[in-house]
Amino acid sequence: MLDDILNRLDSETDWQQEQQQEHLPRNLLLRSPGSLLDDIRSYLNTLDFSEFGLKFSNVSIWKDFPGFMIPEHVDNDSIKGAMQIYLNDLPQNLGTWFEEVEVPFIKNAGYIMKNTNKPRHGMKATVPDATIRYSLYARFALIDSQ
Repeated sequence: MLDDILNRLDSETDWQQEQQQEHLPRNLLLRSPGSLLDDIRSYLNTLDFSEFGLKFSNVSIWKDFPGFMIPEHVDNDSIKGAMQIYLNDLPQNLGTWFEEVEVPFIKNAGYIMKNTNKPRHGMKATVPDATIRYSLYARFALIDSQ
């Protein structure tokens, strides 16, 4: 699946500025019927995330440009759970930090988290010149029994 995403990502042209992050150099791939995001959404809908107490809701692909860096923060209450998967080969220090734990930026790796305890997380490095940072970001609902 990752190779298909990467092959198709190069030809995607329908990007827009990420909402609520207009001050950051980050774009979001728009979804349309039969698009790459539509195919990823269909695939993620087949997976079982119940061991994490989560049910898949939505997915985005982020395209972060040189100068992008998101400081330590907590996600807003609309994010019940999230998964970020890094899609390309970049310096590992461009990953995500959760307090003292680093999730290095390694292609086809990432994290999944519940937002119930409001974990603080962010980046410690800025995307350098001539670099594009691609990642898949999935959002989840909580399963009622969890």
